[in-house]
Amino acid sequence: MSADPAAITATVENYIKYFSTNDREGYVSLFDDDAWVEDPVGTPRHEGTEAIGAFWDASRVLASEIELRLVKANVCGGEVAFFMEIRPTVGDQQMVLTAIDVMTFNDDARIATLRAYFDMAELRPVGG
Repeated sequence: MSADPAAITATVENYIKYFSTNDREGYVSLFDDDAWVEDPVGTPRHEGTEAIGAFWDASRVLASEIELRLVKANVCGGEVAFFMEIRPTVGDQQMVLTAIDVMTFNDDARIATLRAYFDMAELRPVGG
């Protein structure tokens, strides 16, 4: 059995919302207790909600605000791949880069795994 596609979509929408509104507790609550995050792909995994919370804390040191903008999500077979813009504010400058996240879910539509694909070399000023 796999999670309902509508429930997966709701989890992705909450992921975007909680990350963009700086809601650490809401963000961490979306993950299964044994979840892991590889962000970006090729870096060490953050395993378990405590490590995922620490990853959240580290990401907030990099930028005063980080807005995620969902462009397109494709739910298939209990998984999702979605394309988004990441818009960190660094100093007084809003920056942007694109990313693709791939998630798997438990039966309750909590995130079991997350792999993020992006290249920091593509970070640029909005409109630039």
